[in-house]
Amino acid sequence: MTNSKIATRRDFLTKGLGLVGVGATLPNFLVHSALAGPQTQGGDHRTLVLIEMSGGHDGPSGLVPYSMDGYHRLRKMTRINERQVIRLNDEVGLNPNLRPFKELLDQGKFAAIPGVGYPNPNYSHEAAMYIWHSGDPTKRLNVNNPSAVTGAGGGRSDAVGWIGRYADNAFNNDSETQPSVVVGSTGSRFWLMDANRRQALNISDPAAFGFRYGQQEPLYQRLNAVDAAKQTKIDGLEYITHTAMAANSTSQRIQEAAAKAKANTANYPNSALGKSLRTVGALIGGGMSTRVYFVRHGGYDTHSGQRGRHDRLMADLSNSIAAFQRDMTAQGNDDRLLLMTFSEFGRTVAENNSQGTDHGSATPMFLVGNGVKAGVHGHHPSYEHFNPQGHFIPTHDFRSVYAEVLDKWLGAPSKPILGGKFEPINCLA
Repeated sequence: MTNSKIATRRDFLTKGLGLVGVGATLPNFLVHSALAGPQTQGGDHRTLVLIEMSGGHDGPSGLVPYSMDGYHRLRKMTRINERQVIRLNDEVGLNPNLRPFKELLDQGKFAAIPGVGYPNPNYSHEAAMYIWHSGDPTKRLNVNNPSAVTGAGGGRSDAVGWIGRYADNAFNNDSETQPSVVVGSTGSRFWLMDANRRQALNISDPAAFGFRYGQQEPLYQRLNAVDAAKQTKIDGLEYITHTAMAANSTSQRIQEAAAKAKANTANYPNSALGKSLRTVGALIGGGMSTRVYFVRHGGYDTHSGQRGRHDRLMADLSNSIAAFQRDMTAQGNDDRLLLMTFSEFGRTVAENNSQGTDHGSATPMFLVGNGVKAGVHGHHPSYEHFNPQGHFIPTHDFRSVYAEVLDKWLGAPSKPILGGKFEPINCLA
């Protein structure tokens, strides 16, 4: 068996969880028992599910500013026909492939925030995503050396990710809770989960999560025996404490949750996003103590041939989220779940010559759940007045959305996490 190397007890406590994911060969007892936590049928804590729309979402093709002359003037091949738009108010409406969102809106469970961004935007995928993940536009990622951060916000001693800082702050004295979990994520890093003390767990494939040997083999039983782990030194791993004793049952619960996910009746799409949200739903229903889940939905970098690709993305996004909401309702967990989307940037005001759009600035965020104040909050950026680079001027700062979620939903003071006071957007009940 090939083991991932964790050299010291400190490595295990601060980094170990981040090493466990698809293909991991660590035995079960090395998986932190905090994921299991106090088990109830779904628990009674509030949970946030974050969906990253990776690649840079073209906001006007999702939340369509059908009433703006500039949209019709500057968009031809990517424009949504006004007759097809699902109108939400006198200014904007939904892409026709987002009809499930309109159904959720009619139930009081959908909110849209147009034009979300920050001052002096960055147009590099990795650097811009770092800003959204860190929650600090003053930080700048050196793309040639991702471990180096420059700018006024660089060098902070707290964790990189805004969710990581939430986890460190809110669960500093709680070792029984696994605050954050990444599901099905591949590709670029998920900095938002980076923490100093309470690292996220990456579960790329719950069905494969666990020990690779047969459960009847002596080594498996020895490593997972509570008495053995308490009283016997095991090949240099004697520093592993009682916090890992319940990992065998954790692994079993995760695999049981994966099996339950395949059997549920929420009718998730058979897409990567659908499968990830189905897994999140099963983990929630299985009583996991996690407060924040993160999944990634890729494909939004639509420089060419955008219309068909984007329509398919919108259908997948809305159908997957609607299935997740049905799942939560069937479980009886819908009152404690909030789902929120974000993207590293928007697209250009005008389309390009390849029937697509290039990197831009502001983009909408979508929120789904029983706890939202349904409707459109604020206005779409102007199609007549732009920033010095010719891009949309944001109408909302993303830190105001984060502040709303932290203060109202997660019950954590936003100021120490975001490094300042930002006026929350009143989009949650």
